[in-house]
Amino acid sequence: MSTSSVPAAVSEVPWQQLVNSSLKANKRLPYAKYVQLATVREDGRPANRTVVFRGFLWNTEKLTFVTDRRSSKINDISSNRWCEIAWYFPDSREQYR
Repeated sequence: MSTSSVPAAVSEVPWQQLVNSSLKANKRLPYAKYVQLATVREDGRPANRTVVFRGFLWNTEKLTFVTDRRSSKINDISSNRWCEIAWYFPDSREQYR
């Protein structure tokens, strides 16, 4: 008998329920999954860019995004883990940070 490496399902945390509700309510909008990611460069200056939300990691509250490993955001996060996202849904006027 083999065991799976996929974690068992967990309950959504309150903020995750809100985000999922917003995503569902705004699913017709092509940009509903666009998130602003702010990082800190090696020289200490801020950098902000748009990334695409790809879902939650397995059954956790961890957000996933896909990027090219050569992008500057990889280096930014590797050298300074401090970052923040801002997610805005214009139709419902909801914002998550």
